[in-house]
Amino acid sequence: MPDSTDLPAADPIALAQRFADMLSARSRMEPGVAPAEQLQQLGDLGLLVAPLPRAHGGLGLGTEPGGHLALLRVLALVGGADLALGRLYEGHVNALILIAAFGTSAQIKRAANDAQAGLVFGVWKTGNPAVLRLDPSGEQLRLTGHTTFDTGAGLVQRPIINAELTGSGSQMSMPRMERFPVANAGSLDRENGRLSGMESSESDGTNLIDALIDPDELLGAPGDFERDPLFRGGAIRFAAVQAGAILRLYHLFADWLKSKDLTEDPYQIAQLGELALGAQEAALWIERAGTLAESGLFPAADPLSAERVVECANMTCVAMERIATPFIQNINAGVKDQGLLQSQPLERVLRDLTMSLQQSASDRTLAALGRAALRERSFGSTESGLWSEADRGGSLPPSYFDTVYAASADPWNFETSEYEAGKYQDTLAHLPRPRYQNALEIGCSIGVLTELLAARCENLLSVDVSARALATARARCADHANVHFAQMQVPAEMPEGCFDLIVLSEVGYYWQRNDLLKAATLLAARQPPGAHLILVHFTPFVSDYPLTGDQVHTLWLQRPEWRSIDRSRAERYRLDLLERRADTTKDSQVTGRV
Repeated sequence: MPDSTDLPAADPIALAQRFADMLSARSRMEPGVAPAEQLQQLGDLGLLVAPLPRAHGGLGLGTEPGGHLALLRVLALVGGADLALGRLYEGHVNALILIAAFGTSAQIKRAANDAQAGLVFGVWKTGNPAVLRLDPSGEQLRLTGHTTFDTGAGLVQRPIINAELTGSGSQMSMPRMERFPVANAGSLDRENGRLSGMESSESDGTNLIDALIDPDELLGAPGDFERDPLFRGGAIRFAAVQAGAILRLYHLFADWLKSKDLTEDPYQIAQLGELALGAQEAALWIERAGTLAESGLFPAADPLSAERVVECANMTCVAMERIATPFIQNINAGVKDQGLLQSQPLERVLRDLTMSLQQSASDRTLAALGRAALRERSFGSTESGLWSEADRGGSLPPSYFDTVYAASADPWNFETSEYEAGKYQDTLAHLPRPRYQNALEIGCSIGVLTELLAARCENLLSVDVSARALATARARCADHANVHFAQMQVPAEMPEGCFDLIVLSEVGYYWQRNDLLKAATLLAARQPPGAHLILVHFTPFVSDYPLTGDQVHTLWLQRPEWRSIDRSRAERYRLDLLERRADTTKDSQVTGRV
């Protein structure tokens, strides 16, 4: 076992690096030999508990802020040393992340104790040929069915198994496998034989016949297993293991060139240069995925961040396949038949990585990316690159509106459009009270809606960023002494006061995500409990705008400060009426979940 006494307890990357170096230097392990000893060593180093929250003795890798990139690097190091072991460890990590996300305090504590004792977790979800079922059986539930290609079928003591719960949909369970007699409920199915490659991962089927599950072994609610961003976004961890194998192959090929005295062969050196580019590309994808995961790979991530990390995960998985496939071909072309010799370290990594790539569904993933492109909002400009924090170029500046109003006094035909007139009447009809004491309208433009709101408010403050638009609005509402105007760039500037009505009509999509969230926070502080906020926005995609109308409403509905009390959707716009909550502390625990 590697000596870890001189390493800081909270330095998982250093521990994983030393562990990987030790594994890489060992004598070649025979194919099909399960890495039980290596899993125990991961436990001795504290890496089996590392994904757990710090409050439960872990390091928060993948479960707490700041831990995602470190986890991906650890997975790459373990996967580079032994791809099959990396696959097993990734399954263990995935299980603990699901438990931390959806488990009760008692379940998390029990998982922490089991991981500390060296027990291995995993995630098994494939039902074939019959669907896995959970049926009530007295005070317990009966788990029946057959799984295929369970990673670590002979090693995992704490699998998470997703099955169909009668009348409720898919439900995760956490059976304690030592309770099932091997001859009965938990027998292994090896009738189809082992695949060529990744044999050491012990990916066999499991027969689950009348396995009784206690209620406290159910994890989360029905459907939680398929909930994004954890479901699809978590694929970055599988990609990290593959990236580790790609980086290992790059170093092994360089070592092979040295051992064969081929360092002056121009063709082989060019081949190594090609591999260097691929290895660097794999590393960059994982680094980027880890960065995005910090804001988007949590159950309570806001919808845009969650969508962004899922899209990144899809791209990263396809990228790994596209990097690895020519990578393997180039190495085979360089080493030729020597790459098939089992005595060569290259042989097993090449075979395992080839098998690992068969588990991807690149066509389906590419289709998901294509659908995302049709509703594109996450790609930044050429200056800011992909998935920029400013979304599509940041909030629109005042100069944008200066240009628009210079070209036309009524650029959106507010005065003459039947569509606008109908939308205004719909807005007024959804206001629950006949009159409001103090109202705020953000983005009043030339004041057409302002004039209609004036009849429903004792006092109305209407603000806009454009001086030209405000001049027109003031003239339109000159006979309404209860209406006041101010030039203001929200959220950088905010009005003082307390408002029992806030109208946000056709303005939210001008903000990028961070500005919209800032505006929500500041406006919440300006509303008493029971106050109303109405959102009305155009829903089709507009290339100039950082967000779509649907994204504006989705983000706002995630806020704990308000609750939704009414909504409607027309052909080209949507309306949501919100009410300010009295106690956001309690409610945020519910509404903060995606």
